[in-house]
Amino acid sequence: MTLLTGIATVVVLLLIAVALLPSKKRDKDSNQAASVLNPFQSPATPVNLREQQLQEESDAIASEYQRRSNEAWLDELSDKASTLLKAPAKPAARKS
Repeated sequence: MTLLTGIATVVVLLLIAVALLPSKKRDKDSNQAASVLNPFQSPATPVNLREQQLQEESDAIASEYQRRSNEAWLDELSDKASTLLKAPAKPAARKS
């Protein structure tokens, strides 16, 4: 009888542990989803000024490279289109 009670106790404790673990994971996932849904909300951990400056500079560099690659792609596309259509090449309109 004691062995049966011990086994039942272990099974009940395992079931309780399994029931509690997914709820904690769901809470963490919902917190992450909330932060993804609202990217303009300030982060939970404060970012120092240097990290913020580095992030802004890296974003500016990335956007500049993206702009230049788009410009080069449009020029190349214009050249290919003019070759295929046998028309004189027109330079793509450049915006500053």
